[in-house]
Amino acid sequence: MDIDLALIPYFSGIDRNRLYRIEQAAHRHMYQAGAVVFTEGGDCAGFQVVLEGLVRIYRVNTEGRLHTLSLLRPFSTFNEVAAVDGGPNPYNAVAVTNAEVLAISHPRLINLMTTEQSLLNNYVQSLARVNREYIERLEDMTFRSIPSRLAKLFLHESTYADQISETPTGLTQEDIASILGTTREVVGRALRGLLNAGLLVKKGRHVYIADRTGLEYLAETNTMPERLRKIITP
Repeated sequence: MDIDLALIPYFSGIDRNRLYRIEQAAHRHMYQAGAVVFTEGGDCAGFQVVLEGLVRIYRVNTEGRLHTLSLLRPFSTFNEVAAVDGGPNPYNAVAVTNAEVLAISHPRLINLMTTEQSLLNNYVQSLARVNREYIERLEDMTFRSIPSRLAKLFLHESTYADQISETPTGLTQEDIASILGTTREVVGRALRGLLNAGLLVKKGRHVYIADRTGLEYLAETNTMPERLRKIITP
């Protein structure tokens, strides 16, 4: 597929000629659903961009339990830190659906950043944003209740590319538990609480957002709206 690299924050504000040079340094890879993009601890796979499809970023603990860090859609980026220092990949990446991924190797990325000041500036700022997101996620896992984190996840998953829908992508309760760092049983209880409170509604096998304002309040304040506090069990 054709893509305007300027849509990706790392490449924003770079003129067309330089974008063409960046694209020439990159390689595109097609993956079938279930295919491994790269493995944790493997040789640096470079800077990666999802062009099409869905890619899961995850780690596996010593007990063999999978913990999903992110589910990435176009035009999300990943492996940014390893791409700079050339070290091993810090996590696993696998194609959830058929996917197309653009990759720039560590040596080529470093070469580009030494000659393209705008790329270097963008990369530093984007890495700072990634770091802030990780800190925010850590704070969420430390201080937020599961219902609040679940509300935040629903809002995140149902808002993509400035388009808002009332249902997230097809996350299973196992996926949600992995992302939130808890168990499926805990997620099930929290989900039933949000359904009973009228913030979510179930139609068939899918769960939809019924009260976006209430869900946003819960996500932002870690507190149920006053009118619903007697309905849901903390």
